[in-house]
Amino acid sequence: MNLKKLANHLQIEENQFLELTDLFLKTTFTELTNLESALEDRHSATAERMAHSIKGAAGILGFMEIHEVAKKIESTIRENHLTDIHGTILMIREKLDLVADALQREKRNAKA
Repeated sequence: MNLKKLANHLQIEENQFLELTDLFLKTTFTELTNLESALEDRHSATAERMAHSIKGAAGILGFMEIHEVAKKIESTIRENHLTDIHGTILMIREKLDLVADALQREKRNAKA
């Protein structure tokens, strides 16, 4: 994952994009935890809102794989197919980890 290319594509300065990405990761990991809690408590509307929020933020920042997975989670919740959702949630966590790794690489490169 090349965060520099994403920043250029979005016409955002690289440092600003890295800050936005850091905020996105912190917020999204929290929202994902809240989504899982809402599902455990059978609060489908709350879980759907969390998925929608993740989808929107990911799309705005150009993280389209995360956007697509969040979209799938949102529609799965809406269609009440909750038995097979945990694998999809794991998938989004893995994709977030890839973004976090890319962000750490960029931060290390900036210091070098």
